[in-house]
Amino acid sequence: MNAEDLIANDARIAVCAEQEVIGALLLDNDAIDCIPDLLPEHFYRADNRAIFAELRRQIGRGMRADPLGLLEPLRGKVEDCMRYLSTLRSNCGSAATIRRHADMVLDKAMKREMIAIGRELETSAIGGATPAEDIVGSIAARLDDLVRHKCGQDPMLLSDMLASYATTIERRMSGEEKPVAIGFADLDYKLGGGLERGTLTVIAGRPGMGKSALGLALARNVAAEGTALFLSLEMSVAQINDRNVAALGHIPINWLRKPSETGLPGSRDEQHWNGMTAAFGRAAELDFHIDAQAGLNMLAIRSKARRTKRKTGRMNLLVIDQLSFINGAQSEKSYEQIGEYTRGLIALAKELDCPVVLLAQLNRQCESRTDKRPMLSDLAQSGSIEQDAANVIFLYRDEVYNPDSQDKGTCEIIIAKQRQGQTGTVGLTYVPEETRFENLAHGWHPAAPKAKPRRGFGDD
Repeated sequence: MNAEDLIANDARIAVCAEQEVIGALLLDNDAIDCIPDLLPEHFYRADNRAIFAELRRQIGRGMRADPLGLLEPLRGKVEDCMRYLSTLRSNCGSAATIRRHADMVLDKAMKREMIAIGRELETSAIGGATPAEDIVGSIAARLDDLVRHKCGQDPMLLSDMLASYATTIERRMSGEEKPVAIGFADLDYKLGGGLERGTLTVIAGRPGMGKSALGLALARNVAAEGTALFLSLEMSVAQINDRNVAALGHIPINWLRKPSETGLPGSRDEQHWNGMTAAFGRAAELDFHIDAQAGLNMLAIRSKARRTKRKTGRMNLLVIDQLSFINGAQSEKSYEQIGEYTRGLIALAKELDCPVVLLAQLNRQCESRTDKRPMLSDLAQSGSIEQDAANVIFLYRDEVYNPDSQDKGTCEIIIAKQRQGQTGTVGLTYVPEETRFENLAHGWHPAAPKAKPRRGFGDD
């Protein structure tokens, strides 16, 4: 059989399966509970699609769906409707096989979509003006939507759920199950021990606040005891190496860009060369994986993360730097596209069983206020990010706006949202010339924002 004959044969099988599903529902309306993931668009034949859509509508409203009740709504959509529906019901022996036939309908629908995607890919690639990278991104998004299915699951009694929850508590007590500690004592404490596995955390700030530096610091800290993957969509490999060596060796990043060869005993250069040796030694002890490929889409991000986990056997943290550089459709900066990214990363966090940290940039709105500390409303497309992320953390360094600030050298870590805990602020020491974060001494409190001077009667 040639390809067209195989496609026609698949279509016949799909139609038969569709008819079995409709016949089963006409026999037993309650059977629809067995196929919550089957949708009208999965049906190949237009009349079957219309019938199934009306069945879903009527059953969903608590109505009794039978051939007579379907007759009027389907007038003009299904030829010889009454006879066709009666035949489907009488030819179906039992509703017990509806799940199996629904799976066949779904399978054939997915394969038809795959064929359509393949033809679209061929048409776009041959003689088209669209860049290959854009074609790949578009097709990847289509494939991503195609394979993202939700399996049906019956609701459980609370008492049944708590039986397994007791085991979870025991594992937490023994230390077998615990959050992923990120290596900064105050922040870990504020986050209830660290980042929870299977969740998305968004770290955001204005340019120059240290987002990438903190992302690298978290990954290095986690990699000391587990596996961390840092995907940089913005920086080059050389820039990442500069930052890691500067932080690990306590070396000014400017020196690394133009190192001196003198290295005289007791000189600053000798200290920096010794620091570099120490940095290389510490790096060798870390299970820290880095990828600096630009223009990654969500499919590529998932693929790299999965490969790393397969290679290492575990994954303790995934950091993505940053949101605005994720490649996708032309509408990637829209609310809907950002939502696709965040939901996709949540699904990836659950699949990898690790926390995912997404770095993001804030808009300029905060800089127009007297108190320039970020708020949730400062996030671009904040509704989607705020809704999906388990934690939203902002970075604020007062010295960026006030060079004479009393908090110079301090970065405020503002936990603006924490789904499983309280919000609040902790401080970290930040050494910008070394892109290095460290724990801050206890007793620190953020400085109060400067108030605008009040105008008196004598002021002009």
